[in-house]
Amino acid sequence: MRKPVFFLLVFSLVGCFPVLADTLGFRVGLSVDSPDAPVEEKDLFLTPKLEFERPLGNFDLYAGTEYSFHLTTFFPQFFFAKEAIAAHLPFGSLWEILLTLENENTLLVDPDRDSEWIGGRVSPGAGAGLFLPAGDFSLALDFPIDYCAALPRLMPGQEKALFGLDLTAAYISPFWIGIRAAANFILNPDTALDGAEFALTYGEDQFYGELAFKAAESLGYFSIRAQFDYFFDFFILSAGVEAGNLGNRDEITLAPALGIKYRF
Repeated sequence: MRKPVFFLLVFSLVGCFPVLADTLGFRVGLSVDSPDAPVEEKDLFLTPKLEFERPLGNFDLYAGTEYSFHLTTFFPQFFFAKEAIAAHLPFGSLWEILLTLENENTLLVDPDRDSEWIGGRVSPGAGAGLFLPAGDFSLALDFPIDYCAALPRLMPGQEKALFGLDLTAAYISPFWIGIRAAANFILNPDTALDGAEFALTYGEDQFYGELAFKAAESLGYFSIRAQFDYFFDFFILSAGVEAGNLGNRDEITLAPALGIKYRF
């Protein structure tokens, strides 16, 4: 499923930057991005966004939707929505259990290429966090289930298994420098490694930055993604770029993105 490089402040960042006490938890935004495409191609998409994110007791709630359309032609068009809930179960002051449930849905409309389809993913998960003076440690297991409908033809990758397993380990130092490693597995029809990611992060006060290295498609596809968010007053400025297919110099893709959000 195509999602803009910049679905800003995804649910994994809940807790990194608390919602302002005098806001309702809503964010509206706009981004311009160029999805994965050969470097010489200049396709641009404009994406308005609406999000809601707020803690409620021991729960974190998130809902977001965005609509992407091509700037020079009427098609293709994308609609993306995501909902998530996380429950924190603290055990003393040093560690907690985290239960999560996420759902994503994407609608593609592109009659010029006979590519209309609806796809989605529901992903229940569980994790544990350990909070020590030396830093915060976390381990999470997610069980994504992919589904699709109204497919005139299979899109690349849809012939893969529907059930998966994602394993993620993370550490954030007292100096706000973090590392994250993730492995993604396909569970049927045969268990296999589908991808892996390693990321370096930094987040403090008004800034969040991330540099991620990803390998996919049986580790034959490599990409590097850089993302930066800057917070001031009620605005969030964002910039990012992803270089993909680095194992093939003749078909390297580049996906830059710029965005701004206002929270109220």
